[in-house]
Amino acid sequence: MSQRSDDIYTNSEYLKNTGDWHVEDAEWKAKIIYELYTKNEIQPKTIVEVGCGAGAILENILKLDNGVEQLDGFDISPQAISLAIPRTKFNLTFHQSDFFKENFPITDLLLMIDVMEHVDDFYYFLRELQPRGRNFIFHIPMDLSCRTILKPHVILQQRKTVGHIHYFTEEMIDWILKDTGYKIIDKHYTKPIIDTFPVKGIKRKLKKILRNISFAINPSLSAKLWGGYSLLILAKPA
Repeated sequence: MSQRSDDIYTNSEYLKNTGDWHVEDAEWKAKIIYELYTKNEIQPKTIVEVGCGAGAILENILKLDNGVEQLDGFDISPQAISLAIPRTKFNLTFHQSDFFKENFPITDLLLMIDVMEHVDDFYYFLRELQPRGRNFIFHIPMDLSCRTILKPHVILQQRKTVGHIHYFTEEMIDWILKDTGYKIIDKHYTKPIIDTFPVKGIKRKLKKILRNISFAINPSLSAKLWGGYSLLILAKPA
């Protein structure tokens, strides 16, 4: 029998590959999520994250926004929820559950952060998600680029280590969200982590300089050339 694509999240393989379910990225992700919804004058009282992992993004949002009354995180992985449970507070709750099987109230802001690329049938997933929120924030990697087309082993590595089974460009993301009933309100590019840290070696330093120059001139073109960028998207039901 072939392995289901979501088995790696329930059998400890994903935790083994990532070490801590990307907790180290949670602080900056929470910051840009908060900045995006406040920039667009959204003041959520309730926030739900589907695919919350270790729960650190919700924990950090709670530190930034004292206007939120209740935050709930859902994940199918027992390992992820075991990491999230210690972060529980009176208004921060975690559930080891399939969100779509729960009769959960419509939420003010629904987060899906680095999830779509892991979901077998993301069209079905997005359509089921759409009636359950008043506002949505997605963070989606743009894995397809000139670099990854020429070097497919880069994508294969992500497939094996972090379970990406779908690969997108900005235009594809726009089309998919429109197809599944969303209206995009705002977007924000997020840069690869490697561009924020010092690098060693002349080749890597030169590559980082070229990436940063091209991103400053034309972010969309830079994403298509180099890859490694993601889109943070604020959307509403169409």
